[in-house]
Amino acid sequence: MKRRLNPDVRRASAGGFTLMELLVSLFILATVSGAVFEQVNQMQRKSGSEAMKLDLNQSAREFVDQTVRDLHMSGYPGRSMYTNPDNNPAMFAAGLISVSPTQIIFEGDVNNDGNVYNVNILYVANDANDPNCPCIRRSIQNKAKVTDPLHPGIAVPYTETTYVLPPGTGAGQSGEDLFAYYDQNGNAVDLSGGSDISTPGGIANLATIKTVKVNLSLLTTVRDPASNGQIRNSMSATARLNQ
Repeated sequence: MKRRLNPDVRRASAGGFTLMELLVSLFILATVSGAVFEQVNQMQRKSGSEAMKLDLNQSAREFVDQTVRDLHMSGYPGRSMYTNPDNNPAMFAAGLISVSPTQIIFEGDVNNDGNVYNVNILYVANDANDPNCPCIRRSIQNKAKVTDPLHPGIAVPYTETTYVLPPGTGAGQSGEDLFAYYDQNGNAVDLSGGSDISTPGGIANLATIKTVKVNLSLLTTVRDPASNGQIRNSMSATARLNQ
């Protein structure tokens, strides 16, 4: 016997979704998709921010570690290690040559190869040919080839640390000098005006320095993808001199 469906049942089964049901479904889908994409976007911004922080931290760490290693070799090998040092002054290191809050020049066997080098670490506020400044440059030259140890210049190639926040305690500065100096008792040695080996007083000042503190602050020029602010990284380390 052939079974007949109720006309109302046939119409309901053939009608599908109503327009309202489709709109509600699309709204739910859009809401869920928006939430998912927002989470993905936040993860991407956070990942970009962490990458920038890691690069900045690595750059600061490399500079500080290198400077501390260099300073540990300041004054080595010393004059007293040779019987007739005046026969070849290039054989021994004089140690500190010139110091200031933003620059330090010294001599030492920083490459551990038996040669004495003149090391010049200098903060550069600006350079028309270098858009990466303010920066810090480190240059080393064989002592035997340096005619004026007080003004060795920056030899090429040199290493450069970029994104440097200007050192100092004034407005817009990092709050600390790039280099700070201390005597054997840990007391600060005021060398705000600089000192070098060109005068007896300068030589006496340099002789009191037993520890050098390196203070570095870096500040990115691009915005943090996560906070939309600039990322700052500060790092300090001390080096005990052997001279």
